[in-house]
Amino acid sequence: MNLRQFLRVARPPTLTATVVPLFTGGAIAWTTGHWVWWCWLDILAIAFIMQIGANMLNEYFDWRRGEDNIESLGIGGIIVSGEVKPSVVLCTAIIGYALSLLLGLMLVAYRGELLLVMGLLAILGGFLYTGGPRPVSSTPLGELMVMMIMGPLEIWSTMFATSGTMTPEAWIISIPVGLSVASILLANNLRDHAKDARHGRHTLPIVLGVAGGFRVLIGILLVILGWITGAVLLRQLPLPTLLIWLALPIGMQTYRKLRQPEFLDRAVPVMGRLHLAFGFLLTIGIILGGPTR
Repeated sequence: MNLRQFLRVARPPTLTATVVPLFTGGAIAWTTGHWVWWCWLDILAIAFIMQIGANMLNEYFDWRRGEDNIESLGIGGIIVSGEVKPSVVLCTAIIGYALSLLLGLMLVAYRGELLLVMGLLAILGGFLYTGGPRPVSSTPLGELMVMMIMGPLEIWSTMFATSGTMTPEAWIISIPVGLSVASILLANNLRDHAKDARHGRHTLPIVLGVAGGFRVLIGILLVILGWITGAVLLRQLPLPTLLIWLALPIGMQTYRKLRQPEFLDRAVPVMGRLHLAFGFLLTIGIILGGPTR
């Protein structure tokens, strides 16, 4: 596998999902006054490597189940095109997970065994999501699982690894961040609903219908804004986190674009930009809010 093929199967547009939990979790850790820079860089590298590994596993298992062909959208395509052997993709994913585990053991030695438990849960979640006889990605629970892994689990582990503590703010922030990541998957499943239905999958847009899937998508965006606003009113988050409302015009524009077939084909990068906007504004708001008491 050469670099060009590696980048294709790593699916760079999907990596925006990891950026936001790591930056928001790191920002909350910074407000505690115990931020350790190398710990944050270490867990950032771990998160990116694990997501790339998950993308490779997804490519491999979708190929095994016969769900991908050369015309499939959103795939690396290096297996179905015959460029790279399936075993090479699988082995590369396993090597990536092994590397992330080694990097994680540095943090475990520094912070304690709790991080090992969190890391193993993330690895298990990545396998269950895409592998096995009944992958969660083929069910209506895919968005929920992604939300839990890349919201609470990723933000808690980032904060604990970086500062050695976990605060209520981390839990509060983890819910809208997890929902934002789940919205990327939902947009992806809306794009792929016809292909998924042919292969017997039961993703949320198939169970609820395309119209129902779009209603859930707009509902997620409104819950994110309402959750942050409610937390500020209850004095659980600093006032500057209301900066997230600046992303509302981007959210409305994104929703309108996804209703058009030509933009739905680019669901992941289109939704990923909104996710980054949410994350950037949340991170700035957390930092402007200053140290926690």
